[in-house]
Amino acid sequence: MYPIPTNELERLAALDDLGVVETASESHFEAICRTARTLFNLPTSLVTLVQQDRQWFKAKSGFTGSETPRGDAFCSHAILSDDILVVEDARADPRFSGSRLVTEPPHVRFYAGAPLILDRAIRVGSLCVLGPEPRRFSASERAQLTDLAAVVTAQLRLHRAELRLRSSETHYRLLAENTSDMIVRSDLDSTRRYVSPAARTLLGYEAVELLGTRPIDHIHPDDVAAYARVLANIRDGRTDHAVARPRYRRKDGSWVWVEVTFNVTHDPNDGRATGYVAAVRDISERMEAEARIAHMARHDALTDLANRVLFRERLTQEIASCRRHGGGFAILGLDLDRFKTVNDSLGHQAGDALLTTVAERLRACVRAEDTVARLGGDEFTIIQTGLAQPEAGHALAQRVIAAIAAPIALCGRHICVGVSIGVTLAPQAQMDADELLRQADLALYRAKREGRNTYRFYEAGMRFAGTSLVADTATP
Repeated sequence: MYPIPTNELERLAALDDLGVVETASESHFEAICRTARTLFNLPTSLVTLVQQDRQWFKAKSGFTGSETPRGDAFCSHAILSDDILVVEDARADPRFSGSRLVTEPPHVRFYAGAPLILDRAIRVGSLCVLGPEPRRFSASERAQLTDLAAVVTAQLRLHRAELRLRSSETHYRLLAENTSDMIVRSDLDSTRRYVSPAARTLLGYEAVELLGTRPIDHIHPDDVAAYARVLANIRDGRTDHAVARPRYRRKDGSWVWVEVTFNVTHDPNDGRATGYVAAVRDISERMEAEARIAHMARHDALTDLANRVLFRERLTQEIASCRRHGGGFAILGLDLDRFKTVNDSLGHQAGDALLTTVAERLRACVRAEDTVARLGGDEFTIIQTGLAQPEAGHALAQRVIAAIAAPIALCGRHICVGVSIGVTLAPQAQMDADELLRQADLALYRAKREGRNTYRFYEAGMRFAGTSLVADTATP
């Protein structure tokens, strides 16, 4: 038997370190599979973890089994690269034509799988979608699957962080003084009477420096009110157990996210509450993972601009603010000119580099309070706030056209693209998000029809007639 390569041993060790193989179904992973099925209109989606001799399904939608032999697994190939693996017709691909997943039910013909990549480029599995019919998979679909895989990866990292925290708790039961948690014994008024040596690692203080102090003096101002309520409930006997997750100030002035678990202590003779023991642990990794997940859910993975979800939230907020406080805003719909030519001639990597450069230039054109979003492909949108007159919209559109027109260095060449822009203004008599976006689209198509690399404002009566844009002169 051949020895297992070192990188494969590392991958298998990382998989074991996650602590998720053979665990129960979890709703967030299942939700991602359901979302993938709906998004790509395919019957099956799986979160797979590839072990030495099998692939096991952490989550699935549209599939009945829990695992398959690794030799039959498409995902064994997907984890060999950083890129998405797309098999448009498995019967025509000699790597998979003999797989039992192809020759037997579910008779897979199409497969697309994004590798789940942990630290040091270690790939533990994939998020994949399957279907019984051959099909193509566009660049925008690849980007969407990559986004979903990034969310799965962040969840797996969160699993690992929580597993390590549970291991720390077990270690504490054996040797409390050597745990990474800071153990505190306090009076009911929260005055510290004992602090474990872990204070040095967690907060930068020697344990003796914290004796006689109170934790509320080290809590972040935004977290003080909630933390004070927990301490009051303990002091007044309303609870014997509590958990708080504030930010603590370290000795050097920096802040660290901690989880504080309180347990009230009682006099063994009369049962009277005497104080509490608190275990304080660093949860920065967990909070960062949660923050990454929240960020990825509302931002485009390629450009880090707002995505469609965040754009709609901002647009809804802007409409509500306009109704309550007056003022106005503009929506600019943008579509790159000649992007498809660049993408087709130089490849998707060059196309991605171009989109990233365009995103940077758009950010430079707007203010901090404006919103720039990538809605998909080469389609961008801007919400320009604080507009009562169209002049600012004209100025921004002109800045954007000039910025995008500057040559972009790609593949040793200088590439020039343009941008067409459609603008609509608010407030209006009926401010509806979908209607405003429709108006911006109408103005955008007018700009494209009249020469590209220009902009047009929405005019009342614009409408589509077949494939052309016309003014409705019959509108009363």
